[in-house]
Amino acid sequence: MKTTFFHGMLAGILAGIASVVYSQVYCQALLLNFSKVVNASGMIGASIFGCVLASLGYHFFSKFVRRNVNTWFNIIFLILTFASCIGIFSAELPMDIESPEMFIGLTMPMHLFPFMFWLAVKPLFEKRPA
Repeated sequence: MKTTFFHGMLAGILAGIASVVYSQVYCQALLLNFSKVVNASGMIGASIFGCVLASLGYHFFSKFVRRNVNTWFNIIFLILTFASCIGIFSAELPMDIESPEMFIGLTMPMHLFPFMFWLAVKPLFEKRPA
């Protein structure tokens, strides 16, 4: 359980950092300001929350499924990640935001970062035969 929790924490922290960096680059490159809607602490917190929730899900899922746990969990995590993207299209932005159509381009990759970093750090937490 502890290893799975640390896996989620590390993936969440890295995904949060990637989200903040991506947000800065995206907004500066396109001269946008979405600071009223999206902020660094929210990005980092949401990434950590999502990955820790995924680690809890993985822990309990691995108790019930014995074969191909990683494959099935990754498929479920991917489906849930894409499902979370649906909310982006219905987000209500303040009326004074310039270029609201660019908000989707900002937030869509951020929804994929937790899943990508979950997969990226997974090898660090796999048990290797001695």
